[in-house]
Amino acid sequence: MKKTVELKGHIVYTLQEGLPAYIACSEGIVQTSKVVSIKNNSKEFAHFETMNSEYKVTLEKSPVALAQTLPKCA
Repeated sequence: MKKTVELKGHIVYTLQEGLPAYIACSEGIVQTSKVVSIKNNSKEFAHFETMNSEYKVTLEKSPVALAQTLPKCA
């Protein structure tokens, strides 16, 4: 049975089967083994399986996306 990893953060690159996932979270950047199955990938949540583990990621906005929502200073 694979271990389940639950994180809060954002997916750095688009999830693709056959490639590792990169997740930015409070622990830094987490690199997974190769993704074998994407079960759910929405704006709020990502659930996918890698060769070694099952990941459930509650998605937060990336720092770049957050900066784009800030009001413009004159």
